[in-house]
Amino acid sequence: MDLRFDLLNVFSIEGRPFSGNPLCVFPDAGTLSDAEMLAWARQFNLSESTFVTSTGNGATGEAAVRIFTPGHEMPFAGHPTLGTAEVVASLNGSDGEPDLVHLTMPAGRIRVTRIDGGWRLTARPATLREVTPSATDLAAALGVDVARVVRSDASWVDAGVEQLVVRLDDVEAVRACDPDAHLMAEHMTSPGTPPHVYAWAWSGPRSIDARLFYTQDRAVLEDPATGSACANLGGWLVAQGVRDVSVEVSQGAAVGRPSRLLLDVDEQGGVHVGGRVERVGNGTCWVGA
Repeated sequence: MDLRFDLLNVFSIEGRPFSGNPLCVFPDAGTLSDAEMLAWARQFNLSESTFVTSTGNGATGEAAVRIFTPGHEMPFAGHPTLGTAEVVASLNGSDGEPDLVHLTMPAGRIRVTRIDGGWRLTARPATLREVTPSATDLAAALGVDVARVVRSDASWVDAGVEQLVVRLDDVEAVRACDPDAHLMAEHMTSPGTPPHVYAWAWSGPRSIDARLFYTQDRAVLEDPATGSACANLGGWLVAQGVRDVSVEVSQGAAVGRPSRLLLDVDEQGGVHVGGRVERVGNGTCWVGA
């Protein structure tokens, strides 16, 4: 059996072909088992791969989706949501490509709308909980001086997947991060998932620099562009009373994949994350009997 796949760059920058976060989408994965989805995610070894397990009527832009890292399933993730919307919208054939797609995943049903050159998701309302580690603990786990950590702004945030969101005092501190896997496991682990920490700082009145670190097989890895963390940051801003603001988030330069994410908080406190989505290739994999 042949298994089709599409390769895309999400949150890319126009004119920079190797920018954004790479994604593999399997548009016809309804026959795959959970173990097979995880195996294919490991085969491609990207931060995430997505598997479209069913689609609705072509004009509705409805699809059920599973998201896997090389190590585990994710209930929600941002760049897979936007890239999968691009692929699902193209499955309609003669019906034309819709400007609205709904993707159902373990975290819920996500609304995704077309924007110029890409897509934008509407995040579910975020929940927040307190952080117990001290500023010293957080700084040691991130590999920065304790004076650079704004401890009062650190929070666990969940707008689909829970992550630790930590504000640093300036962009140079974000760039200086050198995390420790063992300390991340001790201080930055949400129940049931590997450690994830989103370190960010204001780089201007409407701009932010950010980095997302996580662990896999006891090694620290860095994600080029993290829509779920951007949505969590939006949820944190809403909790601070921020409304009606648009922010450009830069991420990925440290790993050679510069990315641009567009974060919008509307007047009602709704959080939206968007960016460019570019197709870069497609093909088929052979699945043995």
